[in-house]
Amino acid sequence: MTSESTLTAAESLHEPQWDGVPQNWPLAAASLRSSINDPTARRTTRLADLHNQVRCLIHRARHEKLRVLLGVLNRIDQEIRRENEQGSADLSRLNRLIRYFDRLVQHLQKAQDEVPEAMALYTGSSELPELLEDSLRRSGFGAHPINLENPDPALLEHTGLLIYLAEDGVDNAREFELLAQLKKQLSACAQTLMISKRDDFAIRAAAVRAGIDHVITHPIDSARLNTLLTGARAYECDDEQIAVLLVDDMATAGIYWRKQFARANVRLLFETRPQAAFEAALAETPDVVLLDLYMPEMDGVDLARIFREHPQLNDVPILFMSTEERDQHRLEAKLKGGDDFLNKSIAGDDLIRMVRYRAQRYRQARAERRTDSLTGLLNHRAITEMVDSELDRAIRQEQPLSVVMIDIDKFKLINDTHGHPSGDRVIRKLSTLLNTRLRKYDGVGRYGGEEFMVVLPATSVETTVELIDRLREQFADSAVTTEGGDTIHCHFSAGVAGYPEHITPQEIISAADSALYVAKQSGRNQVQARHYDEE
Repeated sequence: MTSESTLTAAESLHEPQWDGVPQNWPLAAASLRSSINDPTARRTTRLADLHNQVRCLIHRARHEKLRVLLGVLNRIDQEIRRENEQGSADLSRLNRLIRYFDRLVQHLQKAQDEVPEAMALYTGSSELPELLEDSLRRSGFGAHPINLENPDPALLEHTGLLIYLAEDGVDNAREFELLAQLKKQLSACAQTLMISKRDDFAIRAAAVRAGIDHVITHPIDSARLNTLLTGARAYECDDEQIAVLLVDDMATAGIYWRKQFARANVRLLFETRPQAAFEAALAETPDVVLLDLYMPEMDGVDLARIFREHPQLNDVPILFMSTEERDQHRLEAKLKGGDDFLNKSIAGDDLIRMVRYRAQRYRQARAERRTDSLTGLLNHRAITEMVDSELDRAIRQEQPLSVVMIDIDKFKLINDTHGHPSGDRVIRKLSTLLNTRLRKYDGVGRYGGEEFMVVLPATSVETTVELIDRLREQFADSAVTTEGGDTIHCHFSAGVAGYPEHITPQEIISAADSALYVAKQSGRNQVQARHYDEE
């Protein structure tokens, strides 16, 4: 038997036709794991499901020339055949092979991923809470333990987030002292987070003295945690370029500051005329605007007011730059739209520090405004904007795109029977499932009320239906404890549509919503797809 395939001649006649669309390997690995670990399915059913999936994946791996994955899939296929013939009590060997396949897929994904994994260090406990671990993975952080007494400098160099799991609270002064020292060794853009079992003034004061940026107490609020992680990932500024718009009527100012900013990975947009500056701000969306206070055509205060009146620019940090020394004039300038006032004689390093600080705060605030307060997922505006941007990418790259509308079934009855706090628990339960079981670059948002939207780039409608259906089963199997202590099981309905069947964001969202309506009318607790020829 060759290493190319374990399919028999008879089976090869029924291979699916190659459609030219690359396989979504992370989803395939997740599907294999879900199938073998499904506690509700009989052993023979699990093996049959795995066999069908593996046969299709062997076909895909061969066409994509992924010989390493193909070799492991062949071994899995052989093990499924052996289990069908001989059988074992726990499918342990097959489980190990699937876990090995999953690790290879993760390695392949990292190699292909345009965005490198961010580093999150944690200390104070031997293990991360499961909710924290899932949220870190979803936000694109790789979690690594660190010894406070002897930290590895190689880890510190690329750290974007430091997490302190406080067990003994404020009494452990030595650990807070070490945290303060460690904070100084991290990048200025790295964030620090403490998760504490206590919530009082003393523990928060100790955190502030140690330089810790954020404190979360038990039980962990998943919405706030996800919002903080989103913000932390949004401005890893040492390695990520920021954009600054400088408006000054003196051309020499642009020449001087362009050289200063270039060494700090800051992209400078320079304009001498107010109208050109306004147009550049709309086109480039800078992280910070530097405005000369006195210009012949229009002074900086009036230009700042124009910026503040535009919804796209109303919260961008504006820093006035001038030789103005009169406090009253400075105050008036800030009251009319500026965030700060800097002297033109400021040293280059100091201006760079100020610009980066303002950019960090702006990016964090922008990330937090895009999240839903109850779940920590993207809010309605952010998730619908993602459909637009991902559709543009799908068209450029000639890749499929799927959009899913999800609605919790009989949610009003849950609220009426168990109360709105219990309804919130159900919403958070589903949001956590969606947020931790999908890829970090998939979009998951709360569309409104008990309705969610999922955006899956480079994923066909057929694959999406299979994935969401497995998540539907997992959600239905998991219990939710109400405020009154009762245990309830909930389920959801979902509709799927995508590109290239639909070619505008409005069409895709409308088609997914129509498919959701069909799922509801067909009895709920199911996933339906909407294709172009059905409309």
